Amino acid sequence: MNTEDWEKVLVDATRAAQERVSSVARQGRRGEEVGVGASGDKTLLADRAAEDEILNSLKQVGGVRILSEEAGETGDRRARTLAVVDPLDGSSNFERAIPFYGRASGLVEGDSIEGATLGVVRNLVSGDVYVGVRGKGATKNGRQIRTNARARLAGAVIGMDVSRSPARSVELLAPLVSATKRQVHFGANALELCYLADGRIDAFVDLRGKMRVTDFAAAYLIAREAGALFTDAGGMPVRPELDLGHRFGFVGSASRGLHRQILRLVAASGRKG
Repeated sequence: MNTEDWEKVLVDATRAAQERVSSVARQGRRGEEVGVGASGDKTLLADRAAEDEILNSLKQVGGVRILSEEAGETGDRRARTLAVVDPLDGSSNFERAIPFYGRASGLVEGDSIEGATLGVVRNLVSGDVYVGVRGKGATKNGRQIRTNARARLAGAVIGMDVSRSPARSVELLAPLVSATKRQVHFGANALELCYLADGRIDAFVDLRGKMRVTDFAAAYLIAREAGALFTDAGGMPVRPELDLGHRFGFVGSASRGLHRQILRLVAASGRKG
């Protein structure tokens, strides 16, 4: 299948997932649990319903391995094409009726995230669809998007995930908190990276070492195609393993100048410690 065909499959599957998840919410079953997923987190009924849609779609296509937060690795184990899926990005938000959760699906060719070719993220509340195609840029609802050109930290709005964070990573972020205009975290990392892609926030920093590739792969490509830069806290490329057991941290920024300032502050904080 070519990229255009894959994009249609993934976008259609996210639309079906939105309908299923919305149905669970209307039935008053937001908090209903149905087990524990392959990632080790509890699985909500909505997680399972959203995952069923993408798994059914991908298995009908065939010739694809699937790595999903709930089901783990499934599909054609011999296939070179890997679909990396977070069926319900922001499950805790969904459970508490906080209107910020989505669905992330990415395609990777080979064994490295550098082989990412397509990313699709749908906001399951608003219906907004973000798409990134390697070498062809990123769109929101079909319109091209770019990261913010902001180059100074003083006026920047930075996404920071510190949930269940070790004390040391919080300490590393303290100078950055003091240097920026505002810090935000909405509770659905793939969607939040799409906010970086379309200029709503200026950077996203997660130094916890708890990020999973299923939360990252699709939105990473979208944000990169929109102009974002990604490294680890030491300035090295972010290359997470395509495995649910792997955890990592990263810094994503809208511009090179902003990225350098963030890394400098984090490094200085580390030296003080």
